[in-house]
Amino acid sequence: MLRFLLAFAILVPASAQAFAAPATDLAPLVSNAIARCWNPPPGSTGAVSVRFDLARDGSVVGTPKINGLASAGVAKSAIDAVKLCQPYRLPPERYSDWQHVVVKLSLGR
Repeated sequence: MLRFLLAFAILVPASAQAFAAPATDLAPLVSNAIARCWNPPPGSTGAVSVRFDLARDGSVVGTPKINGLASAGVAKSAIDAVKLCQPYRLPPERYSDWQHVVVKLSLGR
């Protein structure tokens, strides 16, 4: 059975860090959704980070981008999962906390 780990970061502009509420409580909302949608190629190993922006309605803005190196199959499956899972249901009053997202997907056995 394939197991994988998800790490999630919400990017906060440096100038806003002192004023922003911690966004760690939002991480499971996005990472759990992506985990349900992610279908990496069989036998895949390693990790991939996907960066994307969200509109206020939780839809993905533009095309998600891969940070770093990943096999073509793993990269495509990660981007597909981000797109497939939209719209993300996140608290609208905290849009500034979740507008910019980076998700790290890790594969393991």
